[in-house]
Amino acid sequence: MTEQRYEVIVGVDGSAAAREAIKFALREAELRSASLVALMSVEVPDYAWIYPYATREQPERDYLEKAEDKLGAILADIGTGRVDVDAVVSTEPAPAALVARSTGAELLVVGSRGPGGFRGMVMGSVSLQCVLHAHCPVTVVRPEHRPEKASSAAAQAQHTVEDAQRQAAPAVP
Repeated sequence: MTEQRYEVIVGVDGSAAAREAIKFALREAELRSASLVALMSVEVPDYAWIYPYATREQPERDYLEKAEDKLGAILADIGTGRVDVDAVVSTEPAPAALVARSTGAELLVVGSRGPGGFRGMVMGSVSLQCVLHAHCPVTVVRPEHRPEKASSAAAQAQHTVEDAQRQAAPAVP
């Protein structure tokens, strides 16, 4: 009888939400005694339209090497602890790569939105596609909330309201 190998998959793009997703996925992988697959997808530019007669051998090699270095740096910065991590770089679009890899996985973890897109969006296109099409449970992780900024903004708003009330109140002789 062969031993079942459990995997937790995490999508990595360098965004704040993806960094939080990696931390979450590492904790889940450790709790489940699973390995972690950190998957980064890169789009290789097509230069054939600039000069169609130029031939380049393995034009994607430079992009893949840079992406592997970036993925390695992100994982080293966060620290993987005792979890076995398989760093994977794919040229396939991120939603397709993550959904395909989710077959047989225990969990797929993605950040709520990547570095692009609109700031007001709660969920990005990649995380939405993963939630809709993955073959395993999906966790969407939002970036860590910074309460000190919110409390500072709330204090500023309160201060402004108090100033407006004082200015609007009639002077008592």
